[in-house]
Amino acid sequence: MLILFPFCHTSFSLISAPKIDNLTTDHGNTLVLYGATLIDGTGAKPRPNSVIIIQADKISSMVEKNQYQFIPNADVELINLTGRYIIPGLFDMHAHVANVRVSSYNQSESIEMLKKLLSWGVTTIRNPGGPTEEAVMLRNMVNSGQLTGPQIFTAGNLINSMPPTGFVETMVKNELEVRKEVQHQSDIGVDYVKLYVNLSPNLVKAAIEEAHAQKIKVIGHLFVTSWTEAAILGINALTHGVPESPSLLSTDTRQTFFNEYGSPFAHSLWLELVDLNSNAIKQMIEKLVEKNIGVDPTLGIFEAILSDDDWNDKNDFLWSKVLNLTKMMYNAGVPITTGSDIPNFSLEAGASLHHELELLAEAGIAPLEVIKIATKNSASSLGILDKVGTIETGKQADIVILNKDPTRNISNTRSIETVIEDGKLINSSLIGY
Repeated sequence: MLILFPFCHTSFSLISAPKIDNLTTDHGNTLVLYGATLIDGTGAKPRPNSVIIIQADKISSMVEKNQYQFIPNADVELINLTGRYIIPGLFDMHAHVANVRVSSYNQSESIEMLKKLLSWGVTTIRNPGGPTEEAVMLRNMVNSGQLTGPQIFTAGNLINSMPPTGFVETMVKNELEVRKEVQHQSDIGVDYVKLYVNLSPNLVKAAIEEAHAQKIKVIGHLFVTSWTEAAILGINALTHGVPESPSLLSTDTRQTFFNEYGSPFAHSLWLELVDLNSNAIKQMIEKLVEKNIGVDPTLGIFEAILSDDDWNDKNDFLWSKVLNLTKMMYNAGVPITTGSDIPNFSLEAGASLHHELELLAEAGIAPLEVIKIATKNSASSLGILDKVGTIETGKQADIVILNKDPTRNISNTRSIETVIEDGKLINSSLIGY
């Protein structure tokens, strides 16, 4: 039988030996969740009084409560979720769980991050860069059950050109070196390669060609190469919602940017100079939509960057541009995803992802759509929407149970009572507010 952990707010009523009529249990014990309002991640209206039947690690059936009769059977656990809300497991598409700074890997810290992510309802993550061998090892240890944590898709060392940035990176000078590094990471077993700020378009092109030949996806945090160029070259995903390439500035402001020592990390300066209504930004967004390229804005990082100085009217102006650009991309149909960029800026695993949802709502995106971004959109960007990302029959049972309605206030995603990953209940007694 499944063991139910204590929940953090209110205990569920559990009938230890019920059954739902016409339900087979050939694949092991069955968990039945009934009475909750279902928010399935597709963007559809919430459905009250839902019944979700979980067998092994899959959702075997979904109906309304009045469509089934409960009949005793020792193989079924029945949980009354009346007054609760169910959403799919969340995605953090920017979780550096092996850390990303030089010589910063610490397995104990990585294990703690993985546990926190899962307890906060994050059941799938993308690690967009870290020490190659260690990042792949963490993924494999989770897959094999040696470690508890979300499902991981991982990149390895950032692939970059001089000058160095202080992150874990492999420096390349030409196309041959790029291709060799992509092949090397492929041999170790990465899911993605991460292209970094100083790579020129010809090196980005070589990396994308080689990665796709190796059946690996490509993610980029770019500067010398613009998002528009990268989209044309076939990149799969882009990180951070402020695409700081100088080529997206006008000729005059570009010169100002360089005169003021603009660098890949001159976020505030670029934001100050960029015209969000320019043709360059419009064309960039159009190309992202055309190529269906996912973008995780990591709004929390830009909030932290602007908070490094005393917040003032100028910071308010720059922050409004961050939010406006995110909303512009969303409105145009760019597939926005959710990412936190942990552990940079000391962001806490799990909690920072929920804050990212709050910031997406602050940008003007409705809570129901924010949930879709954090679930369906992110699964689609990873290419695994057929398995996870929404609560539908036949999909993996990755589920978060809440005691407050997240469609009324997105902050209610924090009101976690428990998490179900792969059909197993996870203890979430430390979560809540």
